Amino acid sequence: MKSAEITDFVVDAIGSGRYDMIRLNYPNGDMVGHTGDFDAVLCAMGALDLALARLVEAVRRAGGVLVISADHGNADDMLEHKKDGSVKLDKAGKPSRKTSHSLNQVPCIVYDPESKGEYSSKLVEGLGISSLAATCIELLGFKAPADYNRSVLDFDK
Repeated sequence: MKSAEITDFVVDAIGSGRYDMIRLNYPNGDMVGHTGDFDAVLCAMGALDLALARLVEAVRRAGGVLVISADHGNADDMLEHKKDGSVKLDKAGKPSRKTSHSLNQVPCIVYDPESKGEYSSKLVEGLGISSLAATCIELLGFKAPADYNRSVLDFDK
């Protein structure tokens, strides 16, 4: 999935100091998750773990903030389930592979190595991917427009 090459490019960009914000999308969990191949997903997510470790270090060195999230799940739920939660079986009696997006919640992680306790680890319900825009705007020192969904940092509201 080119995660190593993507990371090389972004680590260089972070180190250059030329950017106030970099938005990056790794396709690993989504695209490989659609294959339904569990071993391939393990490999893809392992590569993503390595890439994120490199990004965290680059962000730490640069004194930046890293926001990690996803727009939906795919690699997180590899099997089809019945309404009672049990695993569906295919015609051969093997677990039926799920190749569609899951409806599971995805995390939003704010990594700020210079944090002084201004963020909460409290789970905030009712937020979604649309909250990431306001979050990034807020982290850049601006106020999001009133019609934006609230930032994930607005946990006391």
